[in-house]
Amino acid sequence: MEVKSISAKLATTFILILTLSLTTYVILFVTVHRDTERFILRSIPMISTLLETKFARLNVVPHAEHAENQKDISSVLKDLQKILQADYLWVITPNDAIITSPKTVIPKHTLFALKRVKENIQAGHFYSQETEELQALIFPISLWNGKGKIVIVQQPSWSLHKILIDCLFPTVITGLLIGIIVLPLIKRTLRPLKELETKVINFATGDLSERITPVHDDEVGRLSRTFNIMADNLEQMTRFRHELTANISHELRSPLTRIQMSEELAHLSCKQHNYDNVITHLNSIRNEVEELDRLVEEILKLSKMDVNSQIGEIGACDLTDTMQRLLRRNSPIIERKNISVQATYSHDCVITCNYPMVKLALSNLMANALKFSPENGTIRITTFSNVETVSVEIFNSFYRTLTPSELISIFEPFSRAEGENIPGTGLGLALVSKVTDQHQGTVTAKNRSDGILFRLTLPRALAEQEKPKR
Repeated sequence: MEVKSISAKLATTFILILTLSLTTYVILFVTVHRDTERFILRSIPMISTLLETKFARLNVVPHAEHAENQKDISSVLKDLQKILQADYLWVITPNDAIITSPKTVIPKHTLFALKRVKENIQAGHFYSQETEELQALIFPISLWNGKGKIVIVQQPSWSLHKILIDCLFPTVITGLLIGIIVLPLIKRTLRPLKELETKVINFATGDLSERITPVHDDEVGRLSRTFNIMADNLEQMTRFRHELTANISHELRSPLTRIQMSEELAHLSCKQHNYDNVITHLNSIRNEVEELDRLVEEILKLSKMDVNSQIGEIGACDLTDTMQRLLRRNSPIIERKNISVQATYSHDCVITCNYPMVKLALSNLMANALKFSPENGTIRITTFSNVETVSVEIFNSFYRTLTPSELISIFEPFSRAEGENIPGTGLGLALVSKVTDQHQGTVTAKNRSDGILFRLTLPRALAEQEKPKR
């Protein structure tokens, strides 16, 4: 069964880690215990030889209670205890009396644990009882015609039973306590994520007004703020696209309506044999078709820039030279409207850019100035630069100042100044803004006492841009 909940995954991971830790404890200490037993068993022949050597030198009478016998045996046991580093060491006589090394007291529970194995002991028998934390070697010895026994007891500082009680059990308890404390905290931490999931689902199903209120300044809070920024941008983009679609429909409908009206009038004039009017209406249709063609072309340019944010092929571009060429190209319009042109050029205005795109932006700024400048008006063109940027200013006289909202929206698609009936697609300045953004520059519009000033600023060299992943 697949675990999908994050809290369930964390709980499962915690349990698995705890189980793995306990298993590792058990395997490790069981292995060490077995290795210790093997080492002791391999040591039995050496210990047996040592015992025979020590006790063979004693001359013990059959009565073990004899004080002299006990003194000699105790002395040997004292030496053996030091050599073998045993905790307890004693001799059992044929009549079950016990002789220990001097000043040695054997615990009762140790004697009780070995009580059942004192009969019929084979040479080198190893007895281990973990529940009593006891390991012992029991050997028959040569005393009393081989009927005596010696017991060597080692109570290790570690044992599997001791470890299970003193180490594993507290580990389990600690793990459970940690789980009891941590799991509610995890659940509380994941609660904002569940809220975020609900908001994202609602947003994905079309409710673009969904927002999250960040509670803490942690990872979840930052994620919530990032979601809100993304939601704002997507909502703005969606609203912009809806407005763009409506504006495109409106802009296309107007010339189509005029074409339809001209076609009907031309058809009527043809019936009336008024061929001069027919030619007039056909010319009107041709003009509207050309206007439609320009509109579609600019829409396509704007769409391509939206889809592809990369600048494309770049090279050196002299903005002063470009402005001079644009002025010469527009000289017929300037002469027809009797516009006064004042130009101040800097000769250090070379930048790295996509020349066709920048030329399009400057051409649109120039066309906008010529379109809105009245007859006998004034246009002032200035180019200047500094170490990092190059700027072009185009001023055109205008009969009024723009409102603050108009200055902001003037670079949006299909934006027009209020109350103006000058023909145009409303996409020229939007293209200027798009080209400027792609070249990491700025474009602004400001009111002046007698007109409007546009300033386009571009960096001399483009910063490195990250290529989109395909």
